Amino acid sequence: MTDTPPTNRRPRWLNRPTLGHTMLTVLVASYIMAVLNTGFWRRLLEIFPDASLPPLLLGIAVWGLTVLSIELMGPGALQKPVAAVLIVLAASAAYFERAFGVLIDREMVRNVMETTTSEARHLVTVSAVTQIALTGLLPAALVFWPRVRRVRRWHHLWRWPVGVAVSVALVLGALAADYKAMSATLREQRELMSAYHPGATLAALVRYGKEQWVGEPPQARPIATDAAPGGLLDAADRPVLLVMFVGETLRAANFGLDGYSRDTTPGLRERNVVNLSNLSSCGTSTAVSVPCMFSPLTQDSYSRARFLAQENLLDILARVGFDVQWHDNNTGDQRVATRIGWQRVDATLAPEACEIECTDDVFLPLIESTLATIERNTVLVLHMIGNHGPAYYLRYRPEDAVFEPDCRTAQFADCSVDEIVNAYDNATLQTDRVLSRTIDLLAASDRVLPAVMFVSDHGESLGENGLYLHAAPMFMAPEGQTHVPGILWLGAAFAGAMHLDTGCLGTVAAEPTSHDMVFHTVLGLLDIDTNLHEAALDLTASCRRTEAS
Repeated sequence: MTDTPPTNRRPRWLNRPTLGHTMLTVLVASYIMAVLNTGFWRRLLEIFPDASLPPLLLGIAVWGLTVLSIELMGPGALQKPVAAVLIVLAASAAYFERAFGVLIDREMVRNVMETTTSEARHLVTVSAVTQIALTGLLPAALVFWPRVRRVRRWHHLWRWPVGVAVSVALVLGALAADYKAMSATLREQRELMSAYHPGATLAALVRYGKEQWVGEPPQARPIATDAAPGGLLDAADRPVLLVMFVGETLRAANFGLDGYSRDTTPGLRERNVVNLSNLSSCGTSTAVSVPCMFSPLTQDSYSRARFLAQENLLDILARVGFDVQWHDNNTGDQRVATRIGWQRVDATLAPEACEIECTDDVFLPLIESTLATIERNTVLVLHMIGNHGPAYYLRYRPEDAVFEPDCRTAQFADCSVDEIVNAYDNATLQTDRVLSRTIDLLAASDRVLPAVMFVSDHGESLGENGLYLHAAPMFMAPEGQTHVPGILWLGAAFAGAMHLDTGCLGTVAAEPTSHDMVFHTVLGLLDIDTNLHEAALDLTASCRRTEAS
C-alpha cells in the first residue's frame, strides 16, 4: 500500500482573488461613495426630496468623479496605493463630519497643519481611531489583497488615457443629461460638494499646497509710514497700558452680557465695561480671524496672501514707540507678530494655572509684572486658550465648575449636549474671571493709563443641527460661529487723558460692527494719527470730546 503524500493546500477562501484593473477601481469607488459619503447623500436627498432623476444623475456623476480620481492618479501599479490613500482620506473626513459636522476646506487644512500637539491629541480619541481604522485603514489594507491583471507596459500608453477619458465622459454625460438642474444645484448648493469625500479634502490640500508653494513675499510692505502719536498721547503724564485679549472660540450666544439666560459674565457685569453686543467675526477659524482683525484689510478684501504682503497693526504700534508684546496660550501668533516677536506662556509663569494645560490664569503674573516695571507706552496682546474645544473641561479648574454635570472628555459621543454646554459655559466663566481680575489689577495701579480690549476670534457650534466645533466654510457658517463677544474697559485716568466718553462708547458699541473695526479702533483709542485710519470703522471716533471735562 502506497502512502498518500500530505497535501498543504490552503483553504480556498484564503486564495487571493484576481481582478481586472477596472473592476478594482469600480469596487473602491463604490465603497467610497456608499459607505464614506453618507453626508453627501443626505444633503443630496434634502435638495431633491421629491425627485428621483436629478439625485440619481448627480450621484452617478460624483461616482464617476471618484473613478476619475483613481484612474487619473493611479495608472498601473500606482492604482492600489492611490486607492488606499483615497479611502483613508475619505474615512477620516467622514468621521469628523459625523462626529462634529466639520467639512474640510483649505482653512481647515491650515488648522490641521498649524495645530499644536496638545490641541491635536484631543481629537485623537478612542472613537476616532476605532472608526477610522474600521472604515479606512482596514479597507485600505484589503485593497492590496487581490491580484490585479496588469496590461503589458506598452499597453499603458493607451489604457491610461482611455480610462481617464471614459471617466470624464461618464461625469460629463451624467451632468449633461439634466444640465439645467445640475448646474443650478452645484452653483447654489456649495455645501453639497463640500461634503463629498475625498474630493473636498483633495481640493483643499491642493489649494493649501498651492498657497505654500507660492510662498510669501520676502518682506512685508510698510504701511502707515506717516503714523505718529497724537497730541493727547504725547501729553499723557503716565505710560499707556492697553491689554488686548484675543479670545478663542467664544460665541455671543453663551455670553452673559449678550443676553444669555445664564449669567456667564458676572464679573464683567459689575465692572462697567463697554459691551460690543453686535459683533461679527472675519472668519470661523483662528487662522483667518486673528490675522484679519490686526490687518487694515476688511473681511471682504482679506486674503492670507494680501495679509502677508504688508505690515499690520502691531508694526504701526511699534513704529510710533509702543512696547508691543505678544504672549500666547494658544496655537501661535498666526504670523501677526512676525516682526516684533512673540512668546509662548508656560508653567514657569504660574505653576498653579498649568496642572494639565495652562488656563488663561497664566497671564495674570505677566500683567502684574508689566504694571510693576512699565516705563513706556505698552500694548500687551494676550492670545487666550479661552473656550478651545473639544476639551472645554481643561479650560478651568474642576473646583471652578459652576454648571454641572460637565463633559469631562474630548470625546463628545460620551456626553450629552447639556453636559457639553455646561463645560463650555464653565470655560466662559473662566474667561470672565481672567478679564475681571485684569481690570481690577489695572484699576488699582496709579502708574499707568489703563485700558482693556477683548475680542473673540470666532464662535462655536454646540450641537445645533448636528454641528460641533468651528471652522465651517463662511458661505454656510451658522451664526453661532460668526456672532462673537467683545468688550472695552477704560480706566478713568485713560478715558480722561484721551478725552473719551464711555457713555457714548456704550451707545456706539450696541450698533452692528465686525472685526474690521479692531485695527482702526485701536489706532483711535491710543490716539495715533495716520492717513490709513478710517473714522467710520473706529468705535471711538464719535466719542472723543474736544476738551477735557
